Amino acid sequence: MLAFLLIVIALNFALRSNAAGEVVYVGISTPGLYEIPTEIAQRKGCYREERLDVRKGVLRTNLQVAALIAGELDYSTVSGLIARASIQGLPVKGVMGWFDRPLHILIAKPGFKRLTDFKGKRIGVSGLGSAPHIILREALAQAGMNPDRDITTLAIGGSGERLAALIAGTVDATPLDVAYVEKAEKLGLVSVIYFGDVVHTRLGGFGVSLDKIRKNPTQITRMIRASLKGVRFIRDNKPETLALMRDYLKVSTDAAVKIYDFAMRSLNTDGLVAKNTMDSEIRLAKEQLKLTEEITEDKIMDWRFLKEVLGQK
Repeated sequence: MLAFLLIVIALNFALRSNAAGEVVYVGISTPGLYEIPTEIAQRKGCYREERLDVRKGVLRTNLQVAALIAGELDYSTVSGLIARASIQGLPVKGVMGWFDRPLHILIAKPGFKRLTDFKGKRIGVSGLGSAPHIILREALAQAGMNPDRDITTLAIGGSGERLAALIAGTVDATPLDVAYVEKAEKLGLVSVIYFGDVVHTRLGGFGVSLDKIRKNPTQITRMIRASLKGVRFIRDNKPETLALMRDYLKVSTDAAVKIYDFAMRSLNTDGLVAKNTMDSEIRLAKEQLKLTEEITEDKIMDWRFLKEVLGQK
């Protein structure tokens, strides 16, 4: 089944790009703010400058680690899942970050005002162990709730799929990328909490297989160099970034301004991850996996390529 899905995804990717260069497949969970540096880098020709033919496509979060290991996917943008897989001993590692805090808001049906209102309710996430799942668990714990007993967690898929599940009544709430908030509010749903105010975990960035690190390290350096230009473009070119956000995220001008402000509160323009964010991510992963041994940052991240790029500036 996985092989069939990957074939379909590869065919879809192939239809989306005709640019010359080394073909690179990048997996996203859903189009959104969390992966917008890659969209900027693609639209501004940063990948073409590195002779890379980048083909992005949506792939369910829980399939991306397997796709990396199988060599069917070159880069994954679901950093939280990559970190958890690394800790579990799977042959993948992170090589770049760009948002130091989550860019999700808990969206719910009308009537919910605080996290404790969700006791006994169903909350949808993209996948178990994904960034939305981890940030939800941490926020619930901070609110004095038990994430395993007090709510029912359902793995639904990307933000678009979770919004559809919320509208259909399959779940009572879900963490959504801030790019979806305007659409949600137009549908009569309500914002309960912005997770970036209470949780320190990263969002976005690149994860790769150890096989990729061994066999094509120069491609990783080129991908990072091009993507870092996309990250810094957000900071340095606000008017054009807002226009791109309106087009790519399908939001109004007012919504784009709000989304941009959220992005700037979290953006790490060096492609690194803040120490407190990384420490928090490791702690949360250990808690979820019920591990007691010491986990160091180099277990989940390989910073060699980014440091090489930063040294060239």
